[in-house]
Amino acid sequence: MKHLPALGAAVAFIAAGSAYAATSVNIPLSGTLDKECNIDAILDGPFNNLQMDTTANQQAEQLVANCNYSGTATVTISSASGGFLVGPTNVGYTLTVQGLLPATQLVAPAVIGMWPVPVANVDAPRNLRINLIAPATVAGLYTDVLTGQIMFN
Repeated sequence: MKHLPALGAAVAFIAAGSAYAATSVNIPLSGTLDKECNIDAILDGPFNNLQMDTTANQQAEQLVANCNYSGTATVTISSASGGFLVGPTNVGYTLTVQGLLPATQLVAPAVIGMWPVPVANVDAPRNLRINLIAPATVAGLYTDVLTGQIMFN
C-alpha cells in the first residue's frame, strides 16, 4: 500500500506529459545561392585576321554573358595596348558592342553597366566589331589583346 501513492504520481506525470505533446512540428528549411556570372568569347576567325588596309567594319565576333539570375551584369572590356594594334607602327582602332557601346577607342577600359541577361542560365551574346581609325601603312604583324570581365549587378 505504500507504493500506491508513488504509482499514482508516476501515472499523473506521464499523463501530464502526454497532454502537452504536439501532433505535428514545423521544420524550417532555407538556403541561399549567391549571384554568379561567367563571360566567354565566341571567336571564329575575323579578329585574328584583321584587314589592316581598310577602315571598314571588320567581321563580328561575340562576347557572351551568362548569369544564374535574370537582370543585368556589368561587363568591362580593356585593351592591353590602350586601343592600339602594336606592330611596326601603332594603329588605333575602335570597338563597338552591339546596342551597348558605340565605337570607342579603348584608351581606358570600357564599362558596360547594364549588359542585359534576360533569362537565368541562358547565354546573352552581343556582337563585337572592330574598325581601324586609319589603315596601317607599314607591312608587318599588328597585335593587341582585349580582356572582358563580368560582375553581377
